[in-house]
Amino acid sequence: MLAISAITVVSGLVQMVVPGFVLGIVGVIRDATSEQLFATVGMFMVVVGAMLFQALRSAGNQQVAVFWAAMQKFGAFVAVFIGVQRHVFASIALLIAIFDGLSGCLIFWYWTRIRVRANG
Repeated sequence: MLAISAITVVSGLVQMVVPGFVLGIVGVIRDATSEQLFATVGMFMVVVGAMLFQALRSAGNQQVAVFWAAMQKFGAFVAVFIGVQRHVFASIALLIAIFDGLSGCLIFWYWTRIRVRANG
């Protein structure tokens, strides 16, 4: 889970700093608008990934942060999948969607475990 959060932060930073690079990988037409939107999405990835990392490293019960990190991953899965279906993204982007979907499942599973422990 720490690796997932770190990957989310690093990939978000890459998307923020060099959005054109990421757009090229997923087969999107690069222009100022698409680069700005991808950089903005990257910023949110950094925030959610860092939040999850901090929640996992915290001694306290951070089940709310973990829950919303799972929801972000599920949302990313759906958004990228729809983007591929609509031919906005190339098929290679399905690898990103699968990573986000599996990450969401793992994070959600972890959330159910810490929730049960917290509620006895």
